[in-house]
Amino acid sequence: MTVKTLGVVSLGCSKNLVDTEMMVGILEKDGYKMVDDLDDAQVIFVNTCTFIDAAKEESIQTILQAAEYKKSGICEKLVVAGCLAQQYKKSLSAELPEVDIFIGTESWQLISEALKESYAEQGENVFKFNMKPCNNEESMPREILTPKYSAYVKIAEGCSNGCTFCYIPYVRGPMRSRPVASIVHEVRRLAADGVREFNLIAQDLSCYGRDLSEPASLAKLLKELVRIEGVKRIRLFYLYPTYFDDELLQIILTEPKICKYVDIPLQHISNNVLKRMNRKDSTESIRELLSKIRSSSPRMTVRTTLMVGFPGETDQDFQELCDFIKEVKFDDMGAFMFSPQEGTPAAGMADQIPEEVKESRYHELMSIQAGISEENNENLIGTETEVLVEELIDTGDGNIQAKGRASFQAPEVDGNVYIDQPDDLQPGDFVNVKIVDGYAYDLIGEKI
Repeated sequence: MTVKTLGVVSLGCSKNLVDTEMMVGILEKDGYKMVDDLDDAQVIFVNTCTFIDAAKEESIQTILQAAEYKKSGICEKLVVAGCLAQQYKKSLSAELPEVDIFIGTESWQLISEALKESYAEQGENVFKFNMKPCNNEESMPREILTPKYSAYVKIAEGCSNGCTFCYIPYVRGPMRSRPVASIVHEVRRLAADGVREFNLIAQDLSCYGRDLSEPASLAKLLKELVRIEGVKRIRLFYLYPTYFDDELLQIILTEPKICKYVDIPLQHISNNVLKRMNRKDSTESIRELLSKIRSSSPRMTVRTTLMVGFPGETDQDFQELCDFIKEVKFDDMGAFMFSPQEGTPAAGMADQIPEEVKESRYHELMSIQAGISEENNENLIGTETEVLVEELIDTGDGNIQAKGRASFQAPEVDGNVYIDQPDDLQPGDFVNVKIVDGYAYDLIGEKI
C-alpha cells in the first residue's frame, strides 16, 4: 500500500494512552507514518474519554476540531476510538457525520482492518465493537508515546467493583487480568528497549489476578517484575483499599525497585457517602489501612483522589472529609466534582447537590490540600533523593535548569524537582540531589 501519514490525539487516562500506543504500533507495522502536525495527516484518530461530563465535552470538541482538517488539511479518514465511541456506539454517527470509523474499547486491535474497509467502501461508516479483547498484547507492536525511559503497563482491563457513580464497567467491561507471564514478557521487552521506569496501571490494581484461572496477586507479579534486568523503578497506580493486604505492603516496603509511593483512590471518608457509592470500604477500614501505611518504615508517599458533591452528601459529611485530610495530610491529592453519568445508579439518586455547592466544596478542599502540600514539601528540605531527569529548560537568563521527578512524584499528576546547574545531565538520567526548597507543588534541588 502507499504510505499514509497518521495523526493521533489521545485523551483521558493512562489506560487509554496504552490503547493508543497499541493502535499506533499496529498501523506503523502496516506502513503508516506518524506525524506531529495534524495538517500533515491523511488519517487522524482520536482516542476518547467519557469518565465525566467535562471529559465528554473535551472529546466532542477535539473530534470537531480534528474534522476541520478534512477541509483545511489532507485528512482523508477520521477515526474515533475509546470510551465515548463505546458508550454511544452507532448513535454517535448521526451527531458526527464527519467521522468515518468508530472503534470500541475492546476492538482497538482491528484499527488496521477498519481503515482498509473504510477505504474500500467509500462513503460508508465502519463500526467495530464488542470483540473479545486481545489476549496476546505482549507480542503485538506498540509505539511508546511517553519519553523512551518511562512507560505505562496495563496489567488488567475493566472493573467489577460496581461503584454507583462510575460508567467505566459499562464501557470497559468487568475485571480481566492479564496472565503474569504476559506482563513479564512485555516488561522484559520494554526494558530491553531502554525503558527504566514502569508505571503499572489498571482500574483496580490491588484486585489484580483474582479472576485468573490460576489465581495470582499483585505481590506475586511484583516478585517476578523486580527480577527483570534493566528495571529501575516500578510505580503502582490505583490501589483500591479493599485488597491492599499485608503481603503487598511488605513487598513495596522491602523491594528497592518499587517506589515507596501508593495511589489509593478513596473517593470519600464518610460512611454515609461510601455506602451510597457502593464502596466496599468504611471509615474504619480506611483509617486502619492508612495508619498501617503511615507507621511503616521506610516512609511511604500516599496519594489519593476524592469526590465532592455526591448525591446526599451533607454539610456534615463534607466537614468530615475536610477534617480527614487535615488529619492524614496526604502527600498528594486530586479531587473532582460528582458528575451524573447517564445509566449509572447515582445519576437517578435523590438529593442531587446543586452545582454551586459542588464548586464551593471542591475549591475549599483543594485550598486545604494546597497548604498541606506546601507544608509537606517544606519538610523535605535537607533530605536527599534520586531524581529522573525529564527536561532541560532555558530559564531565559543564560542558565539551564533540569526538570525531573523523584520516586515519590508520578508523571503528569504530581509536582517536579527543579535542579539548578545541571551540568551534563540529559533526559533519562538518574541523579542524586539534595532538596533545598519546597513549594506547594514543586521542589528545588541541588545536584550532589
